[in-house]
Amino acid sequence: MKTSLLTALLMAGLSGAIGGDAAWKWSGHFGDKAVEMLIIGDIQVHSRRADPTTAFNRMRDTLKKADLVYANLEGLLVKSAGTTIDIPDKPEWTHPGPDGVKALIASNIAVVGVANNVASGRANILESLSVLDANGILHTGAGRNIDEAHKPAIVERSGVKIGFLQYTARWYQEKDMIATATEAGVAKITSLDGITIAAVDLDRVKSDIRKLRPLVDIVVVSHHNRDGSTAVQFGAIRGTSAGRDRSKSEDYQKQLARTALDTGADLVFGHGTHTIQGVEVYNGKPILYAIGHSTFDQPGYEKSTDGLAARVVIQNKAIRRVSFVPVTRDGNNDVYLLDPSEGEGAKLVQWVKERSAAPPPMRIDGHEVVMFEKPPAATIAAYQRKETNSRSLLGEALGPFRSNGQR
Repeated sequence: MKTSLLTALLMAGLSGAIGGDAAWKWSGHFGDKAVEMLIIGDIQVHSRRADPTTAFNRMRDTLKKADLVYANLEGLLVKSAGTTIDIPDKPEWTHPGPDGVKALIASNIAVVGVANNVASGRANILESLSVLDANGILHTGAGRNIDEAHKPAIVERSGVKIGFLQYTARWYQEKDMIATATEAGVAKITSLDGITIAAVDLDRVKSDIRKLRPLVDIVVVSHHNRDGSTAVQFGAIRGTSAGRDRSKSEDYQKQLARTALDTGADLVFGHGTHTIQGVEVYNGKPILYAIGHSTFDQPGYEKSTDGLAARVVIQNKAIRRVSFVPVTRDGNNDVYLLDPSEGEGAKLVQWVKERSAAPPPMRIDGHEVVMFEKPPAATIAAYQRKETNSRSLLGEALGPFRSNGQR
């Protein structure tokens, strides 16, 4: 008996080193035509420069089985000049380096958002994007100018087109990071008080969604949370906050999420707070306000281990189910999935419920927590409505050309 127990413990402890955990067993039967997408938390590979492919040792099989994986890439893929130099206002920070892309390739991460507070230095941003391009990783949230920074990433899987947009509400020096009409940078949303978003930025988000909507079947919008703002991002003006409790969503997050969904997005999520926040279903559409970390190697955040891996099932070109599984990191700092019905996993599920201002009904189905689900007939109806709306939007966009006799 003791020998069997010891063997089991040794095998559990060695699982990360020997090649990872088995692929997660998801619930439900959605047919061969369904597309299953995983959205995971912030990716950082600082301490894995020797071998970035180890970043998802314990989740790799799960990620490889997904049709598509999306995440916020926290860190530029450029050679580090050292602490206090890479981002002077974040002196402990160092860029992970161009080999960081190997972590994405090895784990089936085909598209990333790059608008966040550590995308610093206009030349560095462009160099990092070139590394992604050279390796076939699609990206959104940054570019050679503001128009490119606001361009979506569009991915097609099994005939389903999914479009991604990403913004950041947190940054350091605007002159080094924020895209302009003529300079490279990231796409931003400005909230000075944590309550409202600057009208010009909110209008741009709505415009981005309206342009994207007729081109795809599913629109996903995410942003890097303001998290109280940095001390320098608004120059001499200090951003205000109702309190820096990272577990609580700020009001501007709700404004962004609901506006995006009202404008035509299908799902909204946030990242960058180093912990998980609540969830919501707004007018029949899902919101995850902050999904925390996935693989995260930045020194100083060893105890910030909580995160969520969200599963999005798309059927009949509409979202059928959104569920999540809590994640944490082990003694080797390897991220892994947790059973939501027991132990640490159950604790993180309770956190999600407690941190949700208006928690939707949640249920554990197998090894995942279902927060949103439509019956099959509803997804068919949603698809038909979306097709009609898309044709209408496309017709409006082509109106001026048709009036000039162009077809």
